[in-house]
Amino acid sequence: MAATGENEPVTTVPHRVEIDWDRREPISFAIQTALSEIENCSPVELAPLTEYVDPDALEAFFSGSDEEIAARSLSFAYEEYTVHVDGAGYVRVD
Repeated sequence: MAATGENEPVTTVPHRVEIDWDRREPISFAIQTALSEIENCSPVELAPLTEYVDPDALEAFFSGSDEEIAARSLSFAYEEYTVHVDGAGYVRVD
């Protein structure tokens, strides 16, 4: 990771962020965190996640028992990136 000028990406792609299942933070929060780290900006400066995926459907998809969640994964396009979310608790942005 190399520091660059303002609003230039400082994190390389692919980038991975862990979902805090214990705090039960929204998955969309982890996704926005990963994207904002790549874009070197605040999450509020990003295009709304709702333009690319339904956050409520995302939460519903990753609800259930630990065994059910662990077997699930999904991917979706967000601008020029592909976002992968898996039941192991990781968001990866390529």
